[in-house]
Amino acid sequence: MHTWLFVPGHDERKLRKALQSEADAVIVDWEDAVPEERKAEARRTTARVLANAAPRPRVTLRVNHPESPFFEEDLEALPLPHVAALVLPKVEAPGELERARRAELPFLAMIESAHAVLSLSEIARARPERFIFGTLDYLKDAGARHTKEALLFARSLLVNVSRAAGLAPPIAGVWPYLEDEAGLLEEAHHERALGFAGKTLLHPRQIAPVKRAFAPTEEELKEARAILAAWKVARAEGRAVAKLPDGRFLDPPVVAWAERILAEAD
Repeated sequence: MHTWLFVPGHDERKLRKALQSEADAVIVDWEDAVPEERKAEARRTTARVLANAAPRPRVTLRVNHPESPFFEEDLEALPLPHVAALVLPKVEAPGELERARRAELPFLAMIESAHAVLSLSEIARARPERFIFGTLDYLKDAGARHTKEALLFARSLLVNVSRAAGLAPPIAGVWPYLEDEAGLLEEAHHERALGFAGKTLLHPRQIAPVKRAFAPTEEELKEARAILAAWKVARAEGRAVAKLPDGRFLDPPVVAWAERILAEAD
């Protein structure tokens, strides 16, 4: 699940297009992408479109914050056809996630502030399916610029807390510069290297580049096959370690990486 496409819930044309896109998951948005005076319209439009759709991607729904005046009305609009999980925005405490359990759906927590980043271990105890990094809101809150350096601490913490808590790997934030595919690819490669499982997107044109960025490269596949071949020979000879022709020693963690890379390719 590498590509997570945001789509406003009140825009029927964009919603239908997103549901038939090549994204791995769609996040139907009832929060920031919908003006306050159109929240009810977003619920009606989403319900109508989903009732007559056969979506290709996984469908999730970003509801309004549990303490907003719109949250209870969002929950009353559920269940909806095909909606497999809720996305809760601006989560800063585990209690906010507890309120979502009434929907009886899996939920994902969006981390969008410095306070939330420093509260990740507490939030993880509420057992969200995974975290989604709300990069733009986080940068606004932190007073930082959109750079690798400014985001590195929060990104690394998201990956490590997710792993330590036994959650699925986190999903990275959006790249807002729609005409800059090179920048999108560079950021996605960096996020994959840190341990993110995928990336949220603002436009369908970002789907293909991000899928490429999160897919194993030919070099990785070649390396993985060489590792497994050397390991097979070592084990057949009764040895606990192996060595590649370039002198690199191999042990079980390296072998596990190679197996994961080939599994992703399959």
